[in-house]
Formats: sequence, structure tokens, C-alpha cells
Amino acid sequence: MVHEVDPNSCERTPEAVRAALQRRPDWLRAFEQEWLSAAADFDRPSLDAVIDKWFPFACACATPGYLDNVEHTVRRMTEDDTEGLVFRDSDGHGYDADGRPADTGGHR
Repeated sequence: MVHEVDPNSCERTPEAVRAALQRRPDWLRAFEQEWLSAAADFDRPSLDAVIDKWFPFACACATPGYLDNVEHTVRRMTEDDTEGLVFRDSDGHGYDADGRPADTGGHR
């Protein structure tokens, strides 16, 4: 099971970001709109800012299995199936869906 996005799964180029975002057409449309808006102004810092913003999304799309896992978890939660899920507070402590401390075996 993939727990984290691989920051090396995508190159930090407009072409690579666009290719990775094919996985999520809604994200791809938003990226393209922002990119075209910045390009229309010939504003290099704005183009760089668009890449900076969308690069983490592209890496999430490009990390094998990551979005599948997230989408599966969201689907389960939507159906009120929280069995075995661990939720974390801001300090990293694990809890089950009822707010009881979860034994995570020392793993975060």
C-alpha cells in the first residue's frame, strides 16, 4: 500500500506536469487554465508559480497506486465503512473512527 507521494515521480516541467495530470481531468483543466493565463501575460514568475502549485498534484498522480488508495479510502468513508482506518491528530496520534486511541504499532 502506498502511503506517501513520491516527490521524484514527476519532472518539474510543464510537459511532465500536464502528462501526469491526465489521471485527473479536473485537475488538468485547472492547471491548463492557470498556465494559459500566466502565458498570456508573458509572466515568467507566474508560470513558475503555476508549476510550483501543481507539481505536488502531478506527483500524486504519477506515484503508482497513490490516488487509487486515496480514492478507495474516500469511497469507504462515504459509505461509512471506517473499519480499520486510522485517523491522526496534529501530533500524529492515531485514533479509530469513534475517537478511541488506535494501536498503530509505533508507526506514524
